[in-house]
Amino acid sequence: MEIAILGEGELVIRYIDKDGQTLMQERLTISGLPTMEARHLAPLALRTVQGATDVAPVLVRRSNPRQRVTFDRAAPAAFTRKRCREIGCAPRIAAAAARGEAPPPAVTGLALAADDPGLDRLIAAAARGRRR
Repeated sequence: MEIAILGEGELVIRYIDKDGQTLMQERLTISGLPTMEARHLAPLALRTVQGATDVAPVLVRRSNPRQRVTFDRAAPAAFTRKRCREIGCAPRIAAAAARGEAPPPAVTGLALAADDPGLDRLIAAAARGRRR
């Protein structure tokens, strides 16, 4: 699926399974000329320890209300509602997702990351309980 974003700002997209649980969250930040359009390829299935799981994208936050966002050339709410039906979500989950409501992802404490690769190694070592 292609997400097209016209205008500056930040988006938060959560990917939910058929039970409405958030499996992954993405934060996309766009900066540049206001007339620039950014495109992002987003997954419709995620690999988990149980195998591949179909997901529906949910636009939960947009920092700039003038920013235009489409999911495969459709309004995010319409695309999410349709995708939820395709993967077997209950009607109440699909309706909530279309309104931009999805629970935050579960925090495991291991989701820390840094821009510097050296810091990633230190974070991973700290998570394992050892020093480097």
